[in-house]
Amino acid sequence: MRLIADCGNTNVKLAVADSNRIEAFARLPPDPAKLSAFFAVHDDAITSCVALPGSKANSEIFRKWWKQVGKGRRRWLLGTDITVPDLGQYPGIGLDRVVAGLAACLRRRQPQIIIDAGTATTITAWHCADTSAPPGGVGFLGGLILPGARTAIAGLATLAPALPAVDPHGPESNALQHSTVGAIGAAMGIGYGPMVAACLVKLERETGIKSVVATGGNCDLLIQSNVINPDQVFEHLVVEGVALLAG
Repeated sequence: MRLIADCGNTNVKLAVADSNRIEAFARLPPDPAKLSAFFAVHDDAITSCVALPGSKANSEIFRKWWKQVGKGRRRWLLGTDITVPDLGQYPGIGLDRVVAGLAACLRRRQPQIIIDAGTATTITAWHCADTSAPPGGVGFLGGLILPGARTAIAGLATLAPALPAVDPHGPESNALQHSTVGAIGAAMGIGYGPMVAACLVKLERETGIKSVVATGGNCDLLIQSNVINPDQVFEHLVVEGVALLAG
């Protein structure tokens, strides 16, 4: 068994994997105590760790935590110790997009558009032909990057300090708000889904791909906005892709 870690911008996603089969999964804040609580349940079964480095800060928190709890067990880094295959992706693309694309294509055996609705919302198209010998036939076509719902609000508050950082409301919010907090929260709740939907429709039109899968912490807003349905959400798609490459 391996511990798989996706060190994202906001959370650390942990999974316990037997080959590429995910046995346990959690999306956790980068808090060593919370990471340890998940790890303790599986400690005896875990022989090594594979980490996908994303956020520098969270990757460093994870490195220090694993050095303490791993007790000499190996930590492999995706992109350094484990090669990421050339699927036609451009230099500097987020590795989470690549492994999610690979996992989704091999899971569904057909071309895919993948929405990763996290701190950033990425919408990526993937070609998929022969998957009998992974990653054969899987190729990057291109895509788009949007801010996540909470990221957009945080950016607004950063550039306009008089405005508060709030949580987005639901898409059915009343547009006739009577406070700044309400106006920001409602606007993002109403607008996030259609913003993603417009990009998705354009990508579907340009590629002809109709199969869509989604992952990430903002999927609930996309479901509420009728952009996706719950059956299209695979919450551990990224760690599944990391486990696949780790073998």
